[in-house]
Amino acid sequence: MLERLTVGPIAENAYVILEGSSCTIVDPGAEARRILSFLDSRGLVPSLIVATHGHLDHTAAIPEILAAWLARGVEIPLAAHADDASYFGEKGEGTNRALFAAIGALGYFTTYWRPIPAPQILLSDGDTLPGGSYRTIHSPGHSRGSLCLYDAASSILISGDTLFRDGVGRTDGPDSDGAALQASLRRLLELPPGTRVFPGHGEETTIGREAGLIDSN
Repeated sequence: MLERLTVGPIAENAYVILEGSSCTIVDPGAEARRILSFLDSRGLVPSLIVATHGHLDHTAAIPEILAAWLARGVEIPLAAHADDASYFGEKGEGTNRALFAAIGALGYFTTYWRPIPAPQILLSDGDTLPGGSYRTIHSPGHSRGSLCLYDAASSILISGDTLFRDGVGRTDGPDSDGAALQASLRRLLELPPGTRVFPGHGEETTIGREAGLIDSN
């Protein structure tokens, strides 16, 4: 089961993958207290946080969420693709600052930056998330380490900023690559047309609905 919480000033989609009484948080980009309240209202204990990529609008709530659960005696591992590791840990501030300066949004960085720990789990293509059924699809283009999360049983794809409803990820960042994004989109087109796509911003869509868009990129 998947729940969406749209958070922050640019309507970023954070997701909670429910697996019994535990859950995985995907892309908690803002409003940590709201996310924590949601978990408490459902009696959920997170077992993992996953970032589909390292950009601050998808990660800014991580420090507060980790600290809140650590105060309860729960240490939550953080997972991200190895190629986006520089957005976290010691290099995180400089890497995120350079990104948001390049896209003309330095004010966003200044407002939301807090040190984010390095991921304990470095994901690569085809990995299955610990304790769950979602597997990773490395989808570089928006960033080098962008990834999607795919659950074949439920036919759900969490696409991060790789694919949106009526759009694709921007490629004007320092580590973006338009050709790589096109290759990633073609790979997503191999999924069944009915696959439900839950993007990092905007509304749900399907692979079939976006097939023409993918073909044209």
